[in-house]
Amino acid sequence: MSTGNEEISQVLLAQRIRNRIIEYLELASSFEGQLAYQAKAPIAHVAAEVINQWEDSVHDPNDVFFANPVFSKAEQEAIRTFHGIWDRVAGDTPNPLPELSILMEGEPWQRLQEAAVSAMEIFQRRGKFDEEKEVFA
Repeated sequence: MSTGNEEISQVLLAQRIRNRIIEYLELASSFEGQLAYQAKAPIAHVAAEVINQWEDSVHDPNDVFFANPVFSKAEQEAIRTFHGIWDRVAGDTPNPLPELSILMEGEPWQRLQEAAVSAMEIFQRRGKFDEEKEVFA
């Protein structure tokens, strides 16, 4: 277990970011999951989190950080494809964001959900990686 004081390698950092991307896609791909999350944390604005959390892990989908071996070619393409759709959806949704139930009825949110499902299918092929040990050492 990491104590938080030692530096981590770029590979291990990439593995952790990859896991956060998978967790994000799990949320974005499931309307049921979004509603359950909102029910557990009613203070949170889940719609804003679905939009904003993507940027926590992916600022630039073409960044060399998203490279082999941690990110397969198919995963790299899934990130770029999803990012393009996410960017358009973020621009197509009103600011401030309406309630989650209203967004779910609209085409942009449905487009985001479908894109997340597609990306998840690609990431599920290899699943999550270890958070403490380099898989590709």
